[in-house]
Amino acid sequence: MLRCETLRDVAAFAIREVTFTSGASGGVMELGLISNSALNPSVYWTTLLPPLFSGLAARPGVRTIAPPPLGWERRNEWREIRSQVKGCDALFWIQLGSRPIGPIHVASYLNLRARRSNFILDAWKPSLTKVGLVATVERLDPCFVAYRESMEELKRRFPLAKFVWLPFGAHTDVFYPRREEKSIFAFWLGRRYEPLHQALLAYCEARGLRYVYPQGEGLPAEEIGRLASSAQYYVATPPDLDDPKRTGGFSPLVMRYFEGLAAGTRLLGVLPRSGEYELILPTDAFCQVSPDGSDLAKRLDEDRSNPNNQRAVDAAGVFVRQHHSWRRRAEQVFDHLATGAAIEFPLMQKERQIGRVGGRAGLRPDLPHELKTTQRFG
Repeated sequence: MLRCETLRDVAAFAIREVTFTSGASGGVMELGLISNSALNPSVYWTTLLPPLFSGLAARPGVRTIAPPPLGWERRNEWREIRSQVKGCDALFWIQLGSRPIGPIHVASYLNLRARRSNFILDAWKPSLTKVGLVATVERLDPCFVAYRESMEELKRRFPLAKFVWLPFGAHTDVFYPRREEKSIFAFWLGRRYEPLHQALLAYCEARGLRYVYPQGEGLPAEEIGRLASSAQYYVATPPDLDDPKRTGGFSPLVMRYFEGLAAGTRLLGVLPRSGEYELILPTDAFCQVSPDGSDLAKRLDEDRSNPNNQRAVDAAGVFVRQHHSWRRRAEQVFDHLATGAAIEFPLMQKERQIGRVGGRAGLRPDLPHELKTTQRFG
């Protein structure tokens, strides 16, 4: 059945698509989630795929399919995977770039009569030609894309394909406020932009503040969540700062922005140039600084003296956990696939928006993989 909705006047940012409803007889959609859980995924996936897939799996008619590694010795397991895939009328999987890893890719081809849909996490500008060609030729319905800049360019360049913006979310079983004291001043997870990192180091050392910055994949998800909620500031920057060649100039909204707010922690850092943050998240829970950290000390001293900060952070945290969790993304994906429902992002009343800061130069790669922290003085 073809379902088409017209644009309504709503106080929300909405994406409207013409889409097919699965189930030719009008019954429940049989959706297969092709998971990488049997493929030894990195810790990166633990705060992304499990909460999204568990939210989807709770819906009627949804099953999780976990293909094993490719290999002749796994042929009996692959027969079972084929049987499971054949029983679905729709398939959905997640991939990092222009194509999924081998076993996921093979499993997605085991039932070409099924409606096929994917979610691309890192559709960087250099990969868009491959992404667009694959989405068009394979008739992905739709291809969900995490970055709005990517989605807009893909729609322009490949009008016969279907692309839908689906922003990242927060794993709210990991990132949530805890009752512990906020004993950490600043917490920076993942890649760091060296000039800003050095400015924050100097600020914390001069004032005897604790700054924690883990590297690599050595920390379990629960510990990461505890550190995030124990911090007064959670640093978030767009990925084009430290690696503009990889992004092709795209400056998107990534998970860090959602995670910090979900943990009940004020954000510190740089807004993405895409404008996605201002579109769906509150700016009054964000202390914005220059990418090179030249104004960090001044901005932080001012920000720390604002008595309304925690109130803004608490409101933003509730908003993110309600509207931007991976569970909520699962609801949006399922409803879009099952009924063609629009993906909407409610707007939160914001106070005066602070202008974004430009001037980006002097990029440097990551530091060694280890957990580092400044010492507490006095």
